[in-house]
Parts: sequence; C-alpha cells; structure tokens
Amino acid sequence: MIYILDLLEFQVLAAARKMEAYYGFAREEPARQEVYYTVYQMVRSGILKKEGDGLVIQQPFSGFIGRIASSPGVLVADRGQYALPRQCVYFADGQYVCVENCRQEGSGVSLCAMEEEEFLLQLQELNQLPKPRLDEEIGAYDFAGYWKGHIQEELWETLQSGVREETEEYLGYGQVHSVFTMRDKVSGAISRRMVLVGLPLEYCMALQDIQKPGEASLEPYTREKAWEVLKSWWKDGEG
Repeated sequence: MIYILDLLEFQVLAAARKMEAYYGFAREEPARQEVYYTVYQMVRSGILKKEGDGLVIQQPFSGFIGRIASSPGVLVADRGQYALPRQCVYFADGQYVCVENCRQEGSGVSLCAMEEEEFLLQLQELNQLPKPRLDEEIGAYDFAGYWKGHIQEELWETLQSGVREETEEYLGYGQVHSVFTMRDKVSGAISRRMVLVGLPLEYCMALQDIQKPGEASLEPYTREKAWEVLKSWWKDGEG
C-alpha cells in the first residue's frame, strides 16, 4: 500500500528520529505555526499518537522510518530529462522502503514498503529499467566500437569523469534514459552509479565506482544484468 504525505508531515517524522539532515530530506525551515498545525493534523489522522508526555509514531510509518534509519545507504533513481517520479530507496530487514517525490511541484512524497519482486516490477513499470530493444542475441558484435561511435561526445566525456560529477550533470542529455546512484544516506556522497544510455540498437550500462576512478565500465544492457548490479550495491553496503 502506498501512503502519500505532505512534505512537512514527512519532515516531522524524520525530525522525530533525528534524520532531518539525511540526503534529500532537508528543506527550508518551516514557520513554527506550520509545524504545530501539521503535528496536530498528524495526531488527528493517527500518524502520531499521544503517549504520556510525548508523541509516538504509529505503524506503518514507524516501520518505514526504522528501516530508513537502519539502511546502509540510499539508492536514488532518476529519469532522464528530470522526469518524475524521483525515488530514494532504502533497504533493511529484507524489505525495500521507497520514498518518492510524487508531485511536480515537489510538495508531496509517497512512502511504501516492497519485497524484492515488487521493487523490480516497479522499476519496470515506471520504465526506469526499460524493456531491451533487442528481442534476441545477435552473436559476436563489436559493442565497444558501436558505443564509442554513437554516444554523444559531451556525454562520453562526462562518463569518463567518474562519480565526482553530480547526477544532475547527466539528466539533461537526450541519450540518458535513467540514472541510479548509491549514496551515503546522510552526506549524499556517491559511491556507485549506473547510467542507462539509450542508443538506437540497444541500451548501454555505464558503471562507475568510487573504488575504480577513471572512465566508466560500459556493458550491454538487460534488465536482469541491471538488477543484479543494483542488488550487489546493497550487499556491498551491508558488508
């Protein structure tokens, strides 16, 4: 089930667990009266419950916030051309928690918990992991030569810069279909990135790793390969 919150409601939940400084959570500080009214509304709706002298976050929101706090990092999924939704995905206790910017003006977020199969299906339905263009294997093919001849020169140069470039540098390129980054959940520092480049023959996966500075590793795309890459980031983070 997907739960939609106003941005200020989400900030109140984050602040209650001292997570307001997490990557993507910080916003302009709201007026005090706005916070008071929002807390009042959250008590009325059952998100918060008064217990003794304090307020306690109720399920399922306490579970969402707890998994976010326990997650080793945050996976950020962006679409090319800055298209929404933009997702921040956390993983802990065998479940993924997706925090999604679900409105164009950025004033609302959605929260949901997913098992592995549900998360993969969502990435496919949102076209963040697109359907491959090739229906069958084409045998031995010089993909490396094809990529070098068809990836835009400016994009190619940006890919060589490694993870030090922010994701926003990629999203304006017409050939960029989607970008996945694994970040430190507090500082937002990037440790790994996968750029899906849309080319006429087939998509290409450009992989960057902070441990391997220099040019990106380019690989043929399939949904299965891309999914295995994303899952490996979580395993490495837990280690």
